[in-house]
This record gives sequence, C-alpha cells and structure tokens, in this order.
Amino acid sequence: EEGWEAKCPIAWPVPRSRDAIDLESLHLPIHGGRLRLEIERSHKKMKPLALPSVQLLAGQNDSHEIMMDDYRTMSYKGPIHIGTPPKQFDVIFDTGSSDLWVFSSMSKANTKDYLHTYNPRMSSTYHGPTGTFEIRYGIGRCGGNVLKESVKLGGIDVNHQTMGQVTYYSANFDTKDNPSDGIMGLAFRGASKTNTHNVVMNMKLQGLIPNATFSFILGGDPDSVGRDGSFLLIGPPDYDYVYNNTISYVKTSGSDGMWSVPMKTILVDGKAYGFCTTGCFALPDTGTSLIVVPNDYWHEFASQIVSKRSDCKFDSTGIFCHDGADGLPTISFVLGNGVFKLEPKQYMLSAQGGQVLGFMPSDFRHFILGDTFLKNVYTIFNMDNSSVGFAHTNSTGYWHEEVSWLERIKTLVFYAAIFLVIVSLISAAYGPVKHCLQRAFGREAQTPGGTALRPGGYRQVVSIPAPAYMGGGGQLGGGPGYEIKNEMAQPSAPAGDVEDSQL
Repeated sequence: EEGWEAKCPIAWPVPRSRDAIDLESLHLPIHGGRLRLEIERSHKKMKPLALPSVQLLAGQNDSHEIMMDDYRTMSYKGPIHIGTPPKQFDVIFDTGSSDLWVFSSMSKANTKDYLHTYNPRMSSTYHGPTGTFEIRYGIGRCGGNVLKESVKLGGIDVNHQTMGQVTYYSANFDTKDNPSDGIMGLAFRGASKTNTHNVVMNMKLQGLIPNATFSFILGGDPDSVGRDGSFLLIGPPDYDYVYNNTISYVKTSGSDGMWSVPMKTILVDGKAYGFCTTGCFALPDTGTSLIVVPNDYWHEFASQIVSKRSDCKFDSTGIFCHDGADGLPTISFVLGNGVFKLEPKQYMLSAQGGQVLGFMPSDFRHFILGDTFLKNVYTIFNMDNSSVGFAHTNSTGYWHEEVSWLERIKTLVFYAAIFLVIVSLISAAYGPVKHCLQRAFGREAQTPGGTALRPGGYRQVVSIPAPAYMGGGGQLGGGPGYEIKNEMAQPSAPAGDVEDSQL
C-alpha cells in the first residue's frame, strides 16, 4: 500500500522475477545501538517482504544503548533480562560495587506487587546454588544464594553469569516510591563478594564485544520521575555527547577493585583551600545519589560553602540553606587535565523547609562523586586499561567554558584599542597616499575657491543650499538636496599672485 519507504544505506538488485531477496550476506550499520534509516513518502505499490531472522553482531565501533529511568535525578535504573525464558528486572547500574543480584521469590519481596522476583524453578538455564554471599552498602546489607544464569543486557546474551538471589535484606532496599528489583555492580572482580567478573567484562571474555568499555549519560528533571534522556552505553563512547571532542582520562588506583581515581584538588569559586594537598582519590559512583566528602575534609569544605551565605548551616549530616542558590559558590573538581564545575543550581536539592545541598560527610576514605556530579558530565569506564574518562557534555558544556564578565570587558577593551590603533594608522597614511595619487594624475588637489580638479581639466562644483540637509522639524532629509555641475577649469593664477577673493 501507499506509505513510507525506507531509503536503505545499502542497495542491492531486486530481479522482478523473484519474490524474495537473499539477505544472507547483507550487513547494515548499527550506530549507538540503533539502526538509523532515512524515510520518505512513497506512492509506489509495495509488496510485503518476508525477512529472515536477524542476528546483531557487535563490530569494533558498535555500541549498545540501554535507556534508564530516573527518580528525581537521585537514582537511575534500567532493564535487564534473566533466565530462560527471559524475565525483565529493573536494576540500579552501580559502578560502586561489583556484583549482580535480584530479589528471590523466597524472600519477603515476593509479597510486594511493585517488585519483580527471581524463581530458579521457572528458568531452564539456572545452575546452582554454588554458595552464599552477603554485601554491605551504605544504606544497609543484603544476602542470599549464589548461582549461574543467562543474563541479557542491551540485547547481548551472557551465558553462565555468576549472580545472587537475595533472600534477606535491610528495609532501605524496599521503597515503594522508587522500587528497583536489584543491583548490577559494574566495578572490578577484586571488589566482588561472589568472586566474579561483572557482566560487561564477561561479554568481552565470551567474545560478544571487542572491548570492555561502557559509559553513562545521566539526565532528567529533578522534579520528575521517569525516562528523560539517561542511558548506559555498552561499547566505545558516543562523541555526539562529548563537548569539543575532549575526554579527560584518569587511571584508577587498581588496589581495591573499585573505580577510584586520583583527584588533584577541589576549587571553591576558583580558589584552592588545601583540599587534596597530600593527594586524594575520588570514586565515580552511579549508585550513590550525593557527593560524599571524607570526614577529614568535611569541616573545611562545608565552612567554605556556608561562609558565602548567612542563612546556610552545616552539621554531621549535610549542608542546608533557605534562600535558594543565589550567592553560593561554584565548586570545581580537577580530574586529570579537566576542570569540572558545578554551579549552585546543579548541586542544590529541594527538600521540605528549605534547600539541601548535594554534599554529605562520611568515614569512607575517598571522595565519592555520586549522581549530583555525574549527571553533569559524560563518564566513560574502560575496564581494559583501568581508566575513567570525564567529558563535558554538549548539553552542559557552555557553562564550563564561560568566562566572567570582568574577563569579557577586558577582552572588549583590548579589541577596541586595536581598532583605534588601526584607525589612527589609516588616518596618518591617508594624506601621503592622497598626495601621491594626485601627483600621479598631474593635478593639484585643491584650487582656490574650494573646487576640486578632476582628471582632464574639469572641476567638480558641489552646490548645497544652506537648508538642504535639514528637513522639517530639524530632522535629516527633506529639502531641495544638492546639485553637481561639471565646468571647464580655468588656468590657475601663478603662485604668489592669488587674489584675496580667491583666498
């Protein structure tokens, strides 16, 4: 029927005598996990085409995109599929841990209609149990049985993935406002409580992807819940999101199995206050909502922020203000060769009774760069060379490069001075240049009486009556205008014999 026709990036011959097309050797490019085809309106009669099964093969530059839901930009989760037949679970993608687990049907989570639970008896690819585990997080602990199962992430099937089914957990893991069915840890094996590689590394080990690299774009509206431009990308980084094509890579410490990287310093309104003078580390953690400051730095860090505003206070739980973001400082984190700024509106969180800033103290030895920081950058995690890349995004890059008004005024004054110098040079050169041109034509520039000689002995007389340039009411325009006459020039008087009237 008449409709839309795809303009395929690859063309092939279609003999009229054939009802089918052999697509066995046809390869279509996949970009960012999507097959992009341009479509246009067609008035042709189209015949339905039976297509064979399609297999997606990950090439060197292919990426697989997993869209995520966010909860007020404080928590991000996305879909995975476990078992055979596959069952969907919505999990938090966590770079601050290494293990994958979901709630078990044998736990109390099975009674909650807003949670999905795993039942090993419903899957033909279940193997286990192979042991037990327990993990402690900042909000509590959970534990249960270890097993092996088929896991699909971003359309890629991983076989025999070691994971956990949680049979007991702290109450903080079960929240109806922001439910998640589990956690997928994306750190290294050295931090795993089930002694296994994460799903992305197993993809590479099983030959499903060429490189164990993934990246995050965390977006969303702080006042909304749902899908709003946040995703996990399996594969090489997508430079469509990288501002100025610049990524600052930093090698991890590699000692604890985490993504901890050296941080040079922290700036408050562009000034250093002794943070990290002896060296410190920062952990980019998608599973933590706030920016966590070690207790050793907390008092000095919080004091510098609240000193800007009399209504701001801090204690052992956080920093609190009551009059919005005006007057609060810009906080900059120096990572590798990049300086990554957070403006007040980007680290201020809404709360009852006022405003809570996105910082909190902890006895953890490293800074933790949680979602408050990560939602303003594009973060790339490369497991092959144990490095983290940070990049300004195209949606936020403008304020990273913006200069102060004082710097703008200095720049304007500088260029204005250059302009005036150029004008002065032109003015100074105008007289000699004009004289040379006049000598080339063999005529003097000005004759007595105010008439200019033109080549060929003619003079140009411009007659402008006194009121000609003024219109009614004193405005420019109107009036009789001006008249130009060409008259034959008379020989000028010899030098020294000029009459008074001519002068």
